[in-house]
Amino acid sequence: MKAIQFLKPGELALSDLPDPEPPPGWARVRVAVAALCMTDFEVLHGSLAGGFPLTAGHEWSGIVDRTGSPEDEGWVGARVTGDNEITCLKCRYCRRGEWRRCAAYRQIGFQAPGAYAEYLVIPVENLHALPDTVSFEQGALLEPLGVGLAVARMAGAHAGTTAAILGAGPIGLNCLAALKASGARRILCLEQRAARRALASNWGAFRVVDSAEALELASRELHPHGVDVVVEAAGSPDLLNLALRLVRFGGCVVLAGYYGRKPVTILPDLPQERNARLLGAGNNPGFVEPALEAVADGLIRTEGMITHRFTLEDYASAFSRESVERPGYIKGVFEL
Repeated sequence: MKAIQFLKPGELALSDLPDPEPPPGWARVRVAVAALCMTDFEVLHGSLAGGFPLTAGHEWSGIVDRTGSPEDEGWVGARVTGDNEITCLKCRYCRRGEWRRCAAYRQIGFQAPGAYAEYLVIPVENLHALPDTVSFEQGALLEPLGVGLAVARMAGAHAGTTAAILGAGPIGLNCLAALKASGARRILCLEQRAARRALASNWGAFRVVDSAEALELASRELHPHGVDVVVEAAGSPDLLNLALRLVRFGGCVVLAGYYGRKPVTILPDLPQERNARLLGAGNNPGFVEPALEAVADGLIRTEGMITHRFTLEDYASAFSRESVERPGYIKGVFEL
């Protein structure tokens, strides 16, 4: 099969690899769509652990074409996506749903081969069938939508919640979609790229601005006592103190962006004086299924964020900074 491999930090290639065979209890999926995530750029350049050589890709959809056990053959031909976490399912952490604490934990696209390839293998219990109303492109975006749903749940969003989102890239947009579906109102967004501001407005943001100063003015006008929930989705150290200035007494700031190990200096008085909560939202398995249910029921659709489509042969262009820094770029996908 063809597969994009990260060979060492900063170096990748399109390789010919043996077609994987699913062991008992596993399925092989012919990949249809694999979405690009900025986390994979961090892995490629060595700032996030993944191991080399690696076939990355953790946002995907496809069709099951083989299973490792006869009793699982009913999955063959099914349109699917899946949970990426591979665990023992037996230890106390797995029984509590704390999958990433399992000693056997691996994640597809990081410690296990991922979806930037013609095939991937996955435990059968991780599969989720896509109804015909859910496209392969939308199916590949259920993982990041799950991040948005996790953020909304952690923040306790409900009808009437006020919110601000700092950064309307893919994660910020998924948080916007999830917060809107949860009933949040008067959501403010900060984003410098015009295409992303336009999409955030189209998805229901109440006001979208391009500077921190404009956001603070809008917040004082619309939410003079502060915002219930602030989502920092850009992974920007410069925005964290802004988030803490915007949040109301007793509100929460959710860290949904990836900071790349960059140090952050905060003013502790800001959250301390306001009894504000500062929540990390980087590890929340188990949200692919509720994301699929929300999409299948027509509550949320997010494939509109896809702006660029590539083939595996386009790997060099897809992983170039020139591509992702284009003004109109929001989300790229490989279509196989």
